[in-house]
Amino acid sequence: MPDFAVICPGQGSQFPDMFELAVADVRAREVLERFSDALSVDLVAHARRGDDLFGNAYAQPALVALASATWAALAPDVPEPVAFAGYSVGEVSAWSCAGAWSPEQAAQVVQSRAACMDRYAPPDCGMLAVRGVLLEQMQAGRDVFVAIVNDADHAVLAGSRPALLQAEQALKAAGAWTRLLDVHVPSHTPLLQPAAEAFRLDLARVPLQRLSIPVLRGLDGARCWDQAACLEALPRAVAEPIRWVDCMHGLVESGARVVLELGPGRSLTKLCGDSGLSLKARSVNDFRSFGAATDWLRRQLDD
Repeated sequence: MPDFAVICPGQGSQFPDMFELAVADVRAREVLERFSDALSVDLVAHARRGDDLFGNAYAQPALVALASATWAALAPDVPEPVAFAGYSVGEVSAWSCAGAWSPEQAAQVVQSRAACMDRYAPPDCGMLAVRGVLLEQMQAGRDVFVAIVNDADHAVLAGSRPALLQAEQALKAAGAWTRLLDVHVPSHTPLLQPAAEAFRLDLARVPLQRLSIPVLRGLDGARCWDQAACLEALPRAVAEPIRWVDCMHGLVESGARVVLELGPGRSLTKLCGDSGLSLKARSVNDFRSFGAATDWLRRQLDD
């Protein structure tokens, strides 16, 4: 019987109805309510209004809350996964789903992460998705950094917006596909080193339960189990590049052949499908109910 892993997305796929499956489930709804109470904001009502779904202060806590709630609904009805992994802030979601913290503690952690990043981010920055040229050609120079590596010819750059726009023109001339992201913080670059240090101090104050299932580190796909590993991985990821390509290889090396993305969206499902690795991936957002998602997962594991 094949094993499976759980993956948690980063920012970019938020939409007003993203909580609707979760609020219909009693276990998921309880987790959302605990997150909302801890943050003093109704996460579901905010999403339904459709206002400012992409700013860090809302988006990061909302994504961790949704992943945690979704996994709380699914976990009792499926076998244990062999690993959790997350993309950018999804790495916080992965630790939460793996049982590192209570919902209140996870809310505290992600609220600190978002606040530190906003507080220390230089002005007029952004992120640029690039595909179709080799990574070596994306080393765009001063004030632009490789922030996320998805594949040999697929990455995200971050830095000052004027420098990104200049790099974008050069990359397009070289045949690349590019897209400016709706993000105004140069995540996963040295520009956020002060934010990483501030977040490290806050994270150290939150107790963490040792895990029984590993979280794959976004920096390199290494397996993490305890507070020491968390204290190294999560702050470093704020100011150092994420290598999602390594995480996907780590999923395979962990024994996973089936992957379930917790949503919103299906961006990681697509990356798994494009990777050429032996990963059969679906997102919870592909289904109309949590029951349908668990049925699909069981069928894959029974094959």
